[in-house]
Amino acid sequence: MSKKTLIFVLISHFVYSQKLEIGAGAGPTYYKGDLQPTFRVFNPSIATNLFVRYNISKVFSIKGNASFGMVSGNDKRSGNALNKYRGLKFNNTLWDYYGQVEYNFLNFRTHNGRYEHSWTPYLFGGFGNYQHLKRKFDSRGNITISNKIAGPDPILPFGVGYKKILNGKWNFGVEFSTRVLLRKKNSDLFDGFGFSPDHPDPQSLYTAFDSGDKNFALLKYPNTKEKDKYFMVSFSVSYLFYKVHCPPGR
Repeated sequence: MSKKTLIFVLISHFVYSQKLEIGAGAGPTYYKGDLQPTFRVFNPSIATNLFVRYNISKVFSIKGNASFGMVSGNDKRSGNALNKYRGLKFNNTLWDYYGQVEYNFLNFRTHNGRYEHSWTPYLFGGFGNYQHLKRKFDSRGNITISNKIAGPDPILPFGVGYKKILNGKWNFGVEFSTRVLLRKKNSDLFDGFGFSPDHPDPQSLYTAFDSGDKNFALLKYPNTKEKDKYFMVSFSVSYLFYKVHCPPGR
């Protein structure tokens, strides 16, 4: 078999066997950390994403994903009284990229009669990086903006999803993903505030913090030792590349 024939066969296999799809999505982002110790659904930012998925089998898929958007937090929207009094907030503009492995609970797009399902929930996990593009911290009107950000930093994405066939070539999907920050030095400083083992006072590492407040000693207590996390809900559509192979004529 010649090299050209082999390349053609491989391309035909990947593109025309209902294995490769590309898609785009958008949805809200969320943050959980020192400025927002609990997950709050009605305090979102927004991001978009692009992805390529390769369907290895009816059960497993692999996916490459890149997201761009904002993640923010605000003490005033916390349910904690000390958080509300403290009044810190931040807005991070960032992008991330990662690969993930998906496990379909149902046999999705198998075309095997009674085993075919037009929808399925799935679990996924993966590995990648995130990179800040811009960070803005606001402590009661004292604003600090940083455009020179080190990184990228590693993340561990995982979550759950749902996908459904819209028609022969189009899928709809929704996915909830958590990004765990893996670099120890920065994992509690995603929001610019929190504990830092290398700081002289690890409980009061703040950016543009109002140290003149009469209750300054109390305002470090809303911070927790729990690491910061951010989340994304993506509503997406994707296009499946395939070709119906007709049997040869007789």
